[in-house]
Amino acid sequence: MKFYVHREDTPQYTVVFSWEDQHEGTVGNLLQQFVQSYNLTFQGVNELDVEDVFVTKSQSSRQAISNEEQVSRVVRDQEDIFVMSKGPPAVIEPLQNVQSSPAGLEEDDNGNRESRASSEEASNVADKHSFSQTDDDIDLEDMRDLLEGDSPGGELRSSPQRRHSWEGSFDDVSIANLQIAQLKREQNKELNTGHDAQHVLIAKCVQNAQRLVDQKHCDKAVKIYEQVNRLFPHQKECLLGLASIYSSAGRPDKALEYLRTAVEAFPDHADLKCRLADCLLDLGQGKEASRLLYEAKNILEKKPDTKPNQLFDLQVQLAKAFILLGKHTMALQMCQAVVKEKKDHLEALLEYAELTYKMSSAHAKEALTIVMTLMVNKKDWMLPRDRLVNMMKYIPNGLKIMEGEIHEAIKSVPALVFLSNVFRDHGDVSNATQLLEHAMQVEPSHCTAFLSLIHMFEAQDRHVEAFKRIRTFLKQNPDMSIAGLKNKVFLPILKAVKEDIYLHATYPRVSGISADMQPPQQRAYNDQELNLLAVMFTLVKILFVKGALGLLPSFTKLLDPAHADRDLHTTLIRNEAAYYSTISQVMKIKLNPSSLENSPQFVYVAGDSHCITPAWRSIQYKGATHVLHPLLSTGTKIWHLRPEAKFFTKENFYNVMKKAPRKATVIFVFGEIDCREALPVCLAKCRYDSMEDTISRLLEIYTQALLGLKRKYKFTIYVHPVPPVLDLTRPTVMKFNTALKSTVEATSGLHWLDFVDELLCDHGTMLDSKFEFDGTHLHPCYVETLEKALSKAQERRTTSSPRK
Repeated sequence: MKFYVHREDTPQYTVVFSWEDQHEGTVGNLLQQFVQSYNLTFQGVNELDVEDVFVTKSQSSRQAISNEEQVSRVVRDQEDIFVMSKGPPAVIEPLQNVQSSPAGLEEDDNGNRESRASSEEASNVADKHSFSQTDDDIDLEDMRDLLEGDSPGGELRSSPQRRHSWEGSFDDVSIANLQIAQLKREQNKELNTGHDAQHVLIAKCVQNAQRLVDQKHCDKAVKIYEQVNRLFPHQKECLLGLASIYSSAGRPDKALEYLRTAVEAFPDHADLKCRLADCLLDLGQGKEASRLLYEAKNILEKKPDTKPNQLFDLQVQLAKAFILLGKHTMALQMCQAVVKEKKDHLEALLEYAELTYKMSSAHAKEALTIVMTLMVNKKDWMLPRDRLVNMMKYIPNGLKIMEGEIHEAIKSVPALVFLSNVFRDHGDVSNATQLLEHAMQVEPSHCTAFLSLIHMFEAQDRHVEAFKRIRTFLKQNPDMSIAGLKNKVFLPILKAVKEDIYLHATYPRVSGISADMQPPQQRAYNDQELNLLAVMFTLVKILFVKGALGLLPSFTKLLDPAHADRDLHTTLIRNEAAYYSTISQVMKIKLNPSSLENSPQFVYVAGDSHCITPAWRSIQYKGATHVLHPLLSTGTKIWHLRPEAKFFTKENFYNVMKKAPRKATVIFVFGEIDCREALPVCLAKCRYDSMEDTISRLLEIYTQALLGLKRKYKFTIYVHPVPPVLDLTRPTVMKFNTALKSTVEATSGLHWLDFVDELLCDHGTMLDSKFEFDGTHLHPCYVETLEKALSKAQERRTTSSPRK
């Protein structure tokens, strides 16, 4: 069971306990755990003694629960209990004057509890201490906005499995506020050895900031670090914390300023010089980096307590600087010297492999062995994966060498799938596919490997081949089933297809389905069944994308019972299930397959899943009937299209674009995933300083990608607004659409489809109910609105003078 233990005296504190019913712990044990957690948080500032507090179910009666009682007997699931002081609360200076009203506990629509302080509390604290809050200060209202949906955090409010991390964020920010308020009071006090409240408070602020970093709320952590640094400049941990955040965000130029400040403030700290050198290496400044590293080396060599590993690490950094300076022989010698002394120095081994793999086939073999070993022994280190994929581009017969080096592992299908995922995620779809083909030779009936292989065919736009492979797989495994729904049930439909599936609009004559048909059993699917079901869902997606509309009803009739009421959105196949659900619903709305016969004219709709609902419907364009032809690029974000990106969805995007003929009219509908995921993530990670900066960068990426396609294929390009379907992200989506419209209208060669406001009601705050569909996509009926917008845009394009 889960319950909540609160300390309502200032400073407020809540611990969420998960307690097994059979656990024999007492209330006294519970109290000790609470006090320990509380004291770790408020160490040196406000601590409790377990003898001075008691547990009660009611703050008003103060009736204590005996410490001898079993927790499982006296506390119910989801209950709130309280830790109260036996006497007046003992608050250590300087927090004794901080007063606030108790935080209320409210329930959201799903019964989830959120611990929230009132807005009056923040203002009372501010008034009590008479300090003004800057724009960068963290207020309790910030976290209220997160929980209520004005920012990305709101999405998590109804997600029990992720709620706890947001509770932690709320506590950390609230506690940091109290501590920073005290720091402002302590700012002008003289620091002495007898009273080090400043040091304690600074340390606790840094600790809270680090917790926020661990929870991936770097933007909140930056505010804490910066406030502390403004009050007490040159705090080493704050400067390092800020530098670390910006380095991780891919902004070494921003990290550089904090590291330079740190080195100037602490010139004798070798570790700071090494950190600054690392940053300079990221910026390609090998000369200054090597100077700093030699200075650090001199400092370390004079210190009696310097450990050998410190000097080894420094030598590897020097090797990296020499590589930048073109001194590869010196770099290699340094790495060899380190490895000779410490055979398991991981970075030295990796740099050695990088320096030698092009020398000869023997060196290539050795380098691959090293990188593969590093990947296995340090799974959370991403750099070896990047190096492996890069090496394979230059090593002839690299896969064969690699297969020889991993020996028995190559016979393990999970190992092959893992390696395939490494290549896939770094954009090498070809080698990823070959590894999966090998996996299918090792174990022909392995559903996980087969599903991954089909997805790789999708990424390469090899849909017809994917269809044939699925048909063969089902034929070879006829009795494999999804909770009793056997593969052989689908075979009569697949065997009825004698020609290319593309634009297969006619319904095949299928017999023998009902004889073997069994509805899937009502139980949880195992992993094999989930993956097999995902294969079938992907087959439906492929058939839809290829316009094989005549085949789909037979499949959806069989698969709908396997999909319904299974909570597949909580499983590993949630993406496949989501596509299937959308397509199944689209097929239930009047759609005329005959419109695909007799070589229709097409207007192409390129996008993520938002190109599904308008697909294969007829519109009038340029005075003639055209059909909206989907160009699906699954899961593609605008962020994936940036020049330096390597993720496989980027290759998928450009492979799909080849299917539209030259000079085709193409409508692009991307950006919804960015508004839902990339924008908030980029802000939380501090990749950019504001929403406006993030949107600006995305628009730059988008327009450059579209203009590149226009130059290459001579497309007529229309840009579709991001569908404002989700309530949670609609404010972000509309802000993005405003900027997108302005950018497109100012860019020669791109044309804006101006209809997003027509999708909304209530002064643009809600989606018009007639366009509601599945909670994520627009109803297919919106095609009429799209058609009118396209007609107006076409008219503007042909009548207006060319833009300069």
